[in-house]
Amino acid sequence: MKISWERWAPVLGGMLLLTTGCIMPAIDAGHEGVVVQKPIFFGHGGVEPVPVPTGRILAAVTTEVIDVDIRPIQYAEHFDIISSENAPVSFDAFFIANVVEGRSPELIARFGPNWYSNNIKEAFRTIVREEVQKYALFELTTKSATRVKLQDAIDHEVRTRIIEKQNVPVRLNRVVVGGILPPKGVLEQTAQTIIQEQRRITMVEFQKAEEMREKAERQRGIADRAYRESLGLTAPEFVDLRRIEVQKEIVSHAPNSNLTIIMGMEKMGINLPPISAGK
Repeated sequence: MKISWERWAPVLGGMLLLTTGCIMPAIDAGHEGVVVQKPIFFGHGGVEPVPVPTGRILAAVTTEVIDVDIRPIQYAEHFDIISSENAPVSFDAFFIANVVEGRSPELIARFGPNWYSNNIKEAFRTIVREEVQKYALFELTTKSATRVKLQDAIDHEVRTRIIEKQNVPVRLNRVVVGGILPPKGVLEQTAQTIIQEQRRITMVEFQKAEEMREKAERQRGIADRAYRESLGLTAPEFVDLRRIEVQKEIVSHAPNSNLTIIMGMEKMGINLPPISAGK
């Protein structure tokens, strides 16, 4: 019987790897493989200084290959802290960085695979808290320029106090501070306060308007009284005169309309001032 080598080649290759004690891990694009030697009997162990590029490598079964993503990765942190005036605020801050190409073995050897959680996270959170607590609630929640200042300050502190000081082989892309808001309860309380304040302002304006109207009416009454007294009219006579003036005003504003005006002054017996001979 003829043997098909093409069919049995993968199986034989797998058996060969098992018998020789080798593995062939794959490294994806955008990643580096860090080889950690773990000999059972002889030879040196530890992290190999040169990373493995994209592709497959042949390694002993006692060798660990750590996959390191060297693309930019975003690490998010949530904060519920106190502003400079002891007012609570909530927001998210983002640490965006990538491992420096070719230095992944150094990163693993010094800081381990969980380098962010073990060496960056708490220091980053401390810096964010320190910078945010320099500002009052109003500045943090209403001024967009404040967030820009915060991001620049946090970025600078992270670079100098963490990455450069510890020589971490990580490239910081940027720091982002999300929208800063008071907690939900504070927002609701603030909304109610704004509503109450608006009502108070409305009532104050209404009261001012009423006072102005009352003052205007009082001034008008004083002027009408002075006018009546200058004509020598009694109060009923002055009322009739004002009626005539109003009706005259109506006619002057509607000259082309057919108006019927009823002069109901007989009961009052109005005495208009005499017309001088010169008129």
